[in-house]
Amino acid sequence: MIYHSICGWEHRVPIYYFFLLDDCIICIMKIKLVVTNISGKNLVFVSDKLQVFSLDEALALADKGEIDSVHTVRRKSSFYIRTNPSVPKEDEFEQLAITGRDITAYAQGTHSVSTPALSSYMRLYLASLEDGKPFITPLGEAKVLTAVVKEKLIEHSPLIFSVAKKFNIDPYLLGAILIDEIARIHPFEPIFEALLANVLGANVSVGIAQIKIETANDLTKKDFYNPNLDDKKLPFKRMNSDNRSYLYSYLVKPKHNISFAGAFIRHVIDFWSSHIDLNERLEIIATLYHIGYGIPKKNPESDKRGRQIINEFYPLSKKWLGDL
Repeated sequence: MIYHSICGWEHRVPIYYFFLLDDCIICIMKIKLVVTNISGKNLVFVSDKLQVFSLDEALALADKGEIDSVHTVRRKSSFYIRTNPSVPKEDEFEQLAITGRDITAYAQGTHSVSTPALSSYMRLYLASLEDGKPFITPLGEAKVLTAVVKEKLIEHSPLIFSVAKKFNIDPYLLGAILIDEIARIHPFEPIFEALLANVLGANVSVGIAQIKIETANDLTKKDFYNPNLDDKKLPFKRMNSDNRSYLYSYLVKPKHNISFAGAFIRHVIDFWSSHIDLNERLEIIATLYHIGYGIPKKNPESDKRGRQIINEFYPLSKKWLGDL
């Protein structure tokens, strides 16, 4: 793929097509996916080149004529981008839209919602992968290049080992869970990075370990992990929009994000200890990581995702982190 920096964009731009106007390269893109809040306000725009733009960025590009078949609407207190009346129905923003909540649920495998626009985005994503390269396929999700997942895991290897030691947990289990989360979130990572700034205050999953904000606060209340003992605001007795936004500022940092993941694993092991030693059933820990604390029982059953984490991702974690 050939990349070029043009039109003043700060993004790496794969050049698919362009034309010359007055000796300036003008890029024309089509919007293929629009992510909204629950009220239907358009927040994030994804082009046919898999570029991701906030509303402000998309407005600037539309004003320059760099987005196909759209126009801007400016009122006293609000700004919008609208598709032109002449576009086919399937290209109207209303048809391309999916809520941030739904795309998050889709990425995390907690809800199977899909739309023609989301399917189109996934086709573009899969087409962007290099043929012949090894890949990982999380259960129910799109494949991700193995090298991408490995690089992101190894980048955080010192944290993984220090967190595992702090909470007395298996570092390779923590690594395996992170492999699963990295692979699941990767196709949507640029979208979520742009979206989170607009949905702060919601109980969103954050970071490499995909920790929910309220789960983090619960772990702090239970004295499993506090990102800042000198911060008198923590933990919050009740969660509201402002408190979630405040805790997000800690949770977005890998040091705290992975520490909360370790704290959750430690809490789950302790919570179930009266019924079973989960250190002997790693697939149950892997299952509980994405479904919640669960109800302790003597003979729990793992789900398919938990088994994939242990059977497929745990050996990768042990190899990648063990080779360091």
